Amino acid sequence: MMWGMDLFRSITEPIDSELSRFKEHFSSLLDTDDANLAVLLDCLKARNGKMLRPVLALLIGKYYGFPSDSIYNVAVSLELLHTASLIHDDVVDNSMLRRGNASFNAIFDNKMSILFGDYVVGMSLEEMAKTGDGNVSILSGISKTLSSGEIAQLSVRSSLELSEDSYFDIISRKTACLFSNVAYLAARVSGATESEALSFSGFGRMSGLCFQIRDDIFDYLPTECLGKPSGIDMREGKITLPAIYALNASGLDWSDTVRDIRGCVATDEQIKAVTEYTIGHGGIRYAESRMQEFASQALEFLPGDMPDTLRRAFSDYIDLVISRER
Repeated sequence: MMWGMDLFRSITEPIDSELSRFKEHFSSLLDTDDANLAVLLDCLKARNGKMLRPVLALLIGKYYGFPSDSIYNVAVSLELLHTASLIHDDVVDNSMLRRGNASFNAIFDNKMSILFGDYVVGMSLEEMAKTGDGNVSILSGISKTLSSGEIAQLSVRSSLELSEDSYFDIISRKTACLFSNVAYLAARVSGATESEALSFSGFGRMSGLCFQIRDDIFDYLPTECLGKPSGIDMREGKITLPAIYALNASGLDWSDTVRDIRGCVATDEQIKAVTEYTIGHGGIRYAESRMQEFASQALEFLPGDMPDTLRRAFSDYIDLVISRER
């Protein structure tokens, strides 16, 4: 298996020119003559990642031969909505870091971050409106689903139950929703049948579940800057799949610790105890096994007539999602 940038290049090779066009279009939307907005938009422009959701949209567009430029509007719109949701989530969680960088609220404060997040949502709606055919209504539904996932995540903090069903419900709404819908809309604007669009949506959903589980595993692994697990999720009141599995299987009473973590009052010692127990009692292995399960299911959604080179790109895509290092 290839790793890192080699794997990413393998994925994007079939869509190299289209990805360049997407990046140019996305970047152009972040230019403004408004001096106040320019500071915020320049900050956003400086932190673009691999953009896995737009890449998925473009791979689907490649399968259909890019019959419509609307594929770029879909990719941009969903990436903007994703960005806005992260800005808002960091305010809700009082997070000072986002993938090793200072979060927007750490730089600009909560009020400015909320307003800017709203502005980015407006940009997302404007971009989707260019595609017509009722897609703005679908985007509105996605936004509602993202918000309901955040509400569910906050609500679970009052419970001592460690439920996998609840965990998967939340990450389905908060993370997999974006992957599944960027795939669905990309297929839809490319002229796919409803059945075909739903199949690509299934690939996207499985990819999104894998993405979030991988993200959650990172919290239990040593970080480059700290040399130890960050425990950020637990400090924000979140108990994710590795710990849910390990603590449920332990037979020990973790109720006081669970209450303190979800109440955001856990001590360093409590977080360390849960982290070490999770690692030592199969929590990471279990989460990785679920990722592999979803990855295998994702490939089953691909069309049977897909060219081998493109099928390999989709396969590499899911490999990158589950093997990425950050």
